[in-house]
Amino acid sequence: MKFGKNYINNFLFVSMMAVGMSSCNFLDTEPYDFVAPETFFNTEEECEMTLAGIYWTLASESVYGENYSCKLSNTDDLSFYTRANQTDNVATNSHGTGNAEIWNVWEELYSGINNANILLENIDNSGISDEKTKNRIKGEAKFLRAYYHFLLIQGWYEVPLRKASVDDIMDSPIESTPYPDALDWVIQEMDDCIELVDDEDYDLSPSHVKKTVVQGILARVCLFRAGWPSNGGKPYYEKARDYALAVKTSDKHHLIQTEGNPDNIYLLWKNLAQDKYDTEYNESMWEVEYIGNKLDGRWTEGKIGASIGNLQQNSSQNGLGYCYAFYSGSLVLWDLFDDGDLRRDLCMAPYKYDKTDQKVAWKDKQIVNRTCGKFRREWENISPKHKNNTQINYPLLRYADVLLMLAEAENEVNEGPTALAYECINAVRTRAGITELSGLDYDGFKKELQDERGRELCFESLRKFDLVRWGIYYDRIKNVMGNLVENDSRWGTGTYQLAPSQYVKNTEEKHVFFPIPLKELSVNKLLEQNVYWK
Repeated sequence: MKFGKNYINNFLFVSMMAVGMSSCNFLDTEPYDFVAPETFFNTEEECEMTLAGIYWTLASESVYGENYSCKLSNTDDLSFYTRANQTDNVATNSHGTGNAEIWNVWEELYSGINNANILLENIDNSGISDEKTKNRIKGEAKFLRAYYHFLLIQGWYEVPLRKASVDDIMDSPIESTPYPDALDWVIQEMDDCIELVDDEDYDLSPSHVKKTVVQGILARVCLFRAGWPSNGGKPYYEKARDYALAVKTSDKHHLIQTEGNPDNIYLLWKNLAQDKYDTEYNESMWEVEYIGNKLDGRWTEGKIGASIGNLQQNSSQNGLGYCYAFYSGSLVLWDLFDDGDLRRDLCMAPYKYDKTDQKVAWKDKQIVNRTCGKFRREWENISPKHKNNTQINYPLLRYADVLLMLAEAENEVNEGPTALAYECINAVRTRAGITELSGLDYDGFKKELQDERGRELCFESLRKFDLVRWGIYYDRIKNVMGNLVENDSRWGTGTYQLAPSQYVKNTEEKHVFFPIPLKELSVNKLLEQNVYWK
């Protein structure tokens, strides 16, 4: 994370055109430069512009636009990169410590952290007279700073905590913080934001951080702290339960229902593709928003639907859209679905579109030819369409995830499933059209919960990190997926067999975490490579 000598003075802010409920209000913007913090933070508008710049990190190509959301996070047992013979590619676990994509994500996250620090260091001296507004802006910035740190911690293990802005990192080297301590700091920082962020105006706006978002993400962080490798155990499962339960009891979020209309299983994903807010169920609690098609001069750095999504081969601007379809579902994912599970064809689309936009159904034996179906460019309502950049939003937190986190925490705290645990997991299963669970012991419920998270949340940048905190990442790739690759003919032949085979062979125990980038080590002399990559 090397900032130039004039980093602060050259900082690029993104102004916010509106602070109300309009969609994409952080991204439908014009860029602004400013001279110096001491002359910039004078009004609410200027502070909002700065906050928009902090949010922008989420939407960058290096983070959820493509690199973090896809390449770094989809290295799990349920998906694989559908290209063979890859080298130095983090998507296939063939990367080294000098990998450019890992560096780009690292650098972008620390840039967002630094931007948040700049705002937090200046907002109290701003001209904002309304204390509630000032606290709300402060709470969002403070939460995003903690969230970016969390992404770094869960991805890179022990990393530096940057709590103050820096001009040049070479003038301010800093060592990494011990893993449990860093997670505890994130938890406390986020908890401090609960009463600062909005709990009313933004309730129906998934682009904003609000109270239930903070609580839901806190449940995620606490589950990570409870599990491997920090092994915080029961106290953190209790915290995760309490935060997730607070979201549930708020009664502000509900699962989109499919009873009487099975096609509703696609509704949330169509809304993401069409930049619509669901104000009836509010299941999408927090999402990254993208706008424009780049062809009209309005665009952001989202490649969701073009990089990860259902295979579409028409590259014409006036067609249904093009998708490289880099990610297929594995046989591990396919075998998780029971007959009648509405999510199977949602997650692993049963068809592709050819170069003339003709729908072509996959044959029964072409299971792993099916690519990620949650992001489909056919659902976009914008035309013409750019080949690479899309307007499809990316989900960061859904209510289904909160329910499953609550079910997991209940099982862990009570050493067996409770009525509440069953209520939560069965709500997700019933919506998917499969039978409810009952009569399980601790281990049986844990296994079902892990599988249910796979079915519900695949391709959403969560599975790898779930496997890590459960302490089973290496085993699931090397043995479970590896056994299927070696012995199951359903992989077929060619790339769809070779690519996962190479991925399994590439995977080593060190791949539970990413390496600290060599560029960072070259400028921060107090930082050491994490123990998994030494």
